[in-house]
Amino acid sequence: MSVIPRPLVPQRLAESRSVPSPPASGGIDSLEGLLAQEFARRWPENTAGLDAVHRYALLPSGKLLRPHLLARSALAVGGSLDAVLPAAVGFEATHTGSLLHDDIIDQDAVRRGRPAVHTAFGPEMAIVAGNALFFTWFAALAECAANGIPHGRIVAAMEIQAAAGQQICRGVALELSLVGNLEASPETYLDMARAKTAVLFEAACSVGAVLGGGEERQVAAFGAFGDHLGCAFQIRDDLLPYRKDVRGVGKPADSDLRNRRPTLPVLLAHRDGTPAQRAVLRDCMTPGLEQREAFGRLAGVLHATGALEKAEHNAQYHVEQALRALAQIPPGAHRDALLALASDGSPVARSA
Repeated sequence: MSVIPRPLVPQRLAESRSVPSPPASGGIDSLEGLLAQEFARRWPENTAGLDAVHRYALLPSGKLLRPHLLARSALAVGGSLDAVLPAAVGFEATHTGSLLHDDIIDQDAVRRGRPAVHTAFGPEMAIVAGNALFFTWFAALAECAANGIPHGRIVAAMEIQAAAGQQICRGVALELSLVGNLEASPETYLDMARAKTAVLFEAACSVGAVLGGGEERQVAAFGAFGDHLGCAFQIRDDLLPYRKDVRGVGKPADSDLRNRRPTLPVLLAHRDGTPAQRAVLRDCMTPGLEQREAFGRLAGVLHATGALEKAEHNAQYHVEQALRALAQIPPGAHRDALLALASDGSPVARSA
């Protein structure tokens, strides 16, 4: 049985199908709708066993950012949506698999406002389900080959994906090594964020451009766009617990504090704070401290030191670099949709 469940439509679809151009406002609803329908076809309601766990994890979906990036990158260089759609599905499935494992490591019982997979099905099943999802983006490439994409592009995409998978694991290992370390530099944290988070954005854009038939310079431009967008995404994810308008979205807001993981604003506050402020940060990161009190004191220091504004400035720098990278690509509906995605203040991370 295929790792990616067979869709309820013929696997080899008409290569001439295209995505409607986004409306003048730069909206991307049409492509997001097509992607959501594809997930529903592949994991229908009557699934059982492991497929049922996957459906619970994947549906309802998040923002589908990674498959969106892959599809738009492919279409921007003249590729076919039908040809690359399996790869887009594979990226979201692999990302979701990483979330299953992250929630176990972080001991987070909630994901996207409902019980996490390990809470609903048990940690053993969540580990197995996550492992299975990691293989989907390779099975997806076989589907892309069957859809007519030349084998040379398939091999190039596989190389990108394999390297990205290894880099993500290195990023997670680096994150674990930073637990409780307030002396770590912001630069070290950004190295971790780039390896753990941004690399999958970069890979999605690069693979999309490769499978779509892009030239080497185009692939590099899309990869740079994804890298910087991913960095901005992670930094703004660090800021979400301190934004009242998005609290309660995704994983628990106190997850990083509870797991003693210093995020970028915390490290900036420790670097620039007074001795008294640094002492407060150390107290807040002490195991066993009451979380609500610790969070309130931590937030006070972050506001007082300007760390939140500094982190946002860093995120905006990466947004600007992402836009600059994509400026190398000729204008078009799909390139412009990606520009709009980067320009709108960056997507809400924990809902993705």
